[in-house]
Formats: sequence, structure tokens, C-alpha cells
Amino acid sequence: METAAAVFILAALGLAGAQTVAAARFRGRILKLAARLHDTPATRRLEDRLPPLVADFARRAGAEPGAGLRLASFSQDSELRLRKGGRFARTVAWQVVALGRAGFLWDARQSLGPVQHLRVVDAYVGAEGVLEARLFGSVPLARMSGRDLALGEAFRYLAELPWAPDAILGNPDLAWRVTGPDRVEVRLATQGGTARVTFRFDAAGDIVGMEASGRPARDSAGTSTTLDWRGTFGDYRQIGPRRLPEYGEVGYVWPDTGYEPYFRGRIRDYHVAP
Repeated sequence: METAAAVFILAALGLAGAQTVAAARFRGRILKLAARLHDTPATRRLEDRLPPLVADFARRAGAEPGAGLRLASFSQDSELRLRKGGRFARTVAWQVVALGRAGFLWDARQSLGPVQHLRVVDAYVGAEGVLEARLFGSVPLARMSGRDLALGEAFRYLAELPWAPDAILGNPDLAWRVTGPDRVEVRLATQGGTARVTFRFDAAGDIVGMEASGRPARDSAGTSTTLDWRGTFGDYRQIGPRRLPEYGEVGYVWPDTGYEPYFRGRIRDYHVAP
């Protein structure tokens, strides 16, 4: 009996050690992705190429033309559901956004009580998409890559530009086109196709809506498909050095049920760095 207990304890210690090592390696990969974003080019002075509505929005946010910035970063409190019709779970995240070239890293955690039970990394680095979920930060649950994912992450980078006004002014990867009196489309070319997002502005010149067609997604059965995509922004205020929408929400338009959000959250701090 004592021998069996000792074997059990040794096995448990070995499993815990393996999980600790796996979690450390996962954290290391996340930090390497962030470092690669820091090595991307700095912003350039491009505001003269932008539609006035877009340039005015970025300047009012406090973006600095030609300031040579590389990254914006912020923390985020949000609710996230991982499948259609699922329950929302509280999520906290750290996000880094490249400003002079398209790229981002979203490092999110969900917890049950004091225990972190899920860690999700969603990223677009070096024109490649990364999506990985791990239980307790160590046990692999899902991992995706490929051209469709890269295109989907390019859509996300574009959709979150209201949280990166310096990229609006200084990222040469972006192409802008006015499509209506209060609407502007932004495009980003990728190896898997061109991502296109349209922003809707209110009377004050703030971005309050986002819409896109044909974003790569997974249906309720897990099959690859494309869906229309919608989002809203609101509660503009000064957060650190920039005036930004504190609140953001995004969701898919499902053929059978219509629009359903899967993310809604608020950013809590904001930093920019050269």
C-alpha cells in the first residue's frame, strides 16, 4: 500500500513538472511573438494619403504623424464565448499591436476561481496567423494556422484600428477608400486574399461601427466557412496618451440566427512605444 502511494505521488509530481515545463515553453513562444512585433518597422508620415474623415479621427485621438512608433499595448477586461450560442466567460487579456506594419498579439486568460484554466493566444505576426488554446497554459486544446487563419487575423487587425490610431496615420500596408458620406473602407493584402473592413462614423467623426463580408470562420459543426462580421465601438475617452473607444463588441452574422456577438470588452490602459 505504501509503495502504491509513493508511485502515485511520484507520478503526480512528474505530471506537475511536465505541465510546468510546457507552460513555460508556451509563455516563451508568446514572448518571442511579441519581440517579433517590436522588430517591425516604425510608423511613417502618411496622413496626406488618407481620406480627411480618417485622418481627422486619428489626429483627434492624439496620434503623432511621423513619430516613429512601433507598438501600442493595452490590457483588456472582456467576455468571450468560444462557440455559437455558448455561454460568455470573463476573460482578461494583454494585447500588443504593431503600428508601422500589420500585426498583433492577443494573450487571453480565463479562470475558474483562483485557478487559470484556459489560455488563448491569437496573433498575426510576419503575415502569418497563430491561434492556440491551452488548458492550464500547458495542455494543448486547439492549434490553427494556414492561409485562411492568416486572412482572418488580417481582418481582425483592420477591425481594431480604432484602438491603434497611430497605425491609421502611419502604416503603409493599409489602403483606404471612401464608400459613403459616413463610411470608409480599409484594405490589407495577404497571401490568402484581401481583407476588407468598412468603418461607420457618427456625426462627431468617431468610429462607431465596423462591418465586413467573407471573413474565414468555423460554423457550429466546426466546418470552415465564411461569414459576414459586425462590430461596434463606443464610450470614447482619454486612455493614457490617446483618446480611444473604451468599449468594443464583435460578432458574426449567422445564416439562421442573424447577428450574434462573441466578444465584448473594455480596454483599461494604453501605451505606445518606439
